[in-house]
Amino acid sequence: MAAPAEHGITPILKRLALIFALTVVIVLPGGYWSVKHSNLVELVESLAEVKAGTLTALVAANPDLWVYQLQRVEELLLRYPPSLADERATVRDLAGNSIFTTGAAPDAPVLVRSSPVYDSGRIVGHVEIEHSYRAVLFGTLAAALVGLLLGVTVYATLLILPMRALGQATVALVRGQEALRKGEENYRLLFEANPHPMWVFDDRTLSFLAVNDAAVAKYGWSREEFLAMTVADIRRAEDVPVLLKQLAASNETDLCVVKDSRHRTRHGTFIDVEVSSHFVEFGGRRAWVATAYDITERKRAEESLRAAEEQYRGLVEQSIAGIYIIQDGTFAYVNPRFAVIRGYGSAGEMFGLDPLLLIAETDRSTVAEHNRRLLAGETRSIDYVFTALRKDGSTLEAGVHSAFATYRGRPAIIGMMQDISEKERAEEQIKHYVERLEKAMQSTINVVATIGELRDPYTHGHERRVGEIAAAIAAEMELEASRVEGIRITGYLHDIGKIAVPAEILAKPGRLTKVEFGVVKDHAQQSYEILKTVEFPWPVAESAWQHHERLDGSGYPRGLKGDQISLDARILGVADTVEAMASHRPYRPGLGIEKALAEVENNRGKLYDPQVVDACLRLFRAKGYTLPA
Repeated sequence: MAAPAEHGITPILKRLALIFALTVVIVLPGGYWSVKHSNLVELVESLAEVKAGTLTALVAANPDLWVYQLQRVEELLLRYPPSLADERATVRDLAGNSIFTTGAAPDAPVLVRSSPVYDSGRIVGHVEIEHSYRAVLFGTLAAALVGLLLGVTVYATLLILPMRALGQATVALVRGQEALRKGEENYRLLFEANPHPMWVFDDRTLSFLAVNDAAVAKYGWSREEFLAMTVADIRRAEDVPVLLKQLAASNETDLCVVKDSRHRTRHGTFIDVEVSSHFVEFGGRRAWVATAYDITERKRAEESLRAAEEQYRGLVEQSIAGIYIIQDGTFAYVNPRFAVIRGYGSAGEMFGLDPLLLIAETDRSTVAEHNRRLLAGETRSIDYVFTALRKDGSTLEAGVHSAFATYRGRPAIIGMMQDISEKERAEEQIKHYVERLEKAMQSTINVVATIGELRDPYTHGHERRVGEIAAAIAAEMELEASRVEGIRITGYLHDIGKIAVPAEILAKPGRLTKVEFGVVKDHAQQSYEILKTVEFPWPVAESAWQHHERLDGSGYPRGLKGDQISLDARILGVADTVEAMASHRPYRPGLGIEKALAEVENNRGKLYDPQVVDACLRLFRAKGYTLPA
């Protein structure tokens, strides 16, 4: 039996409830998706266009941007707010290869929008913005779930309370409108919060339709004053026709970039700006959104850089040293001086030549190895000398400092070369001359020492032996070679003052009287008086004056103590004592080396410097040193 047909309003209400419920289930998530997704698309597209416009200007001003200024690219990608969470920005070349990426990979699903980067009207790359719209998708699913629940509720309740169901539908509509309003606020925030001046102007009349706070602050006009003006009012009269042509030419790409423009402020001053504009629909009319970047400081920096480059180029071109750059195994650049050194008429003759063919065969492999190490990164710089060939085949000795560098974006070797042929010959002559002078000085010192010994034949060889012993102690203490030689010379001359002591006192076989000993003690002072007039490179006179001083102040002639006595004099004092005690004297036979060593050891730290004594004892007892003959 067929079911009885329903009559009256109930079937109509059921149908209306079903239709309304299905409408809620479909419209609520669809409206949420449409609003949220379109707002996100507009925001990501705007960010891509702003960043691409910035890079377009930077590419034009910096041809080597991709090589030298990746850090600056990163800075520009991160600079302009609002920065979206889960956002990644990528700069790609025409082939789609990634040049630079900043930001973490966003969670799937991902919304991708890109904007072209131009150079002289040509597209040279793209700025690609990736942003996760997982939140939008989840929100849509949540809205769908809510819509489903709401539709079921509406369907169930409309039959009972139609007006209540209608009220619930009204609330859902209000919520959708609120979501749409928030999306518009987010886009407005991107405009208002930008730290750079931004404005929207009519494509036909050039009238300002909107300006942000940064524009008001930068240019000085109030928002109301701006809205009564056109973009022509902030430009010089001669620049307006150029702007119109640029806008007309940009209609096909919907992007207009004015790399260098001068804008007038309310105060009558002008600022240098770079303006990037893109087309939008604004209030039902065709309009442009423009962003202005103050490039005054950048232009100053570029001018300073150009001046520095010109100055550097002048220094290189006029340098008295030869400068060269090797790249791909040939000379990529040489300065005029380098060409002169190598016997060429001009620098251009050497471009493209293999540098190894201009090196003597004996040094060619060595120089090739130096170059290999530089390019391999095993060393940053290296100095070396080699035999170079001139254009006519003659040779010269060259000194080179070379280093790894980057030239026009690729690895290279930059070097500085000098002709040292004359320098080496001069140094060799000087070396021979110095050797002759040293021999002459040593001969003179030997003569002077011999004259002193003639006054006291019983101590013949004493000064020389003291000099050798003192030098050996100084070497054991690891003093530098020059200082060791100075101590040796001082030992040879330390008793030169004895020529002022009467010979009969020096040769007296018995013990000296107090007066006679006083005359002998004066020889240290006399040695100083004689030697101070000679300009030695060492403190010979002072050390001879102090060689009888002792750490406790018991020495003579001045009774110096501790650090008042120079190290050279302390070394001479120990050497003088050891040699004197071990050798024969008119008034006594030699006491032997062991008693001499015992004397300095027993008075270590009291009369004699501990370090000097320790070095002396090591020499004789551990290393088998013997008294010089």
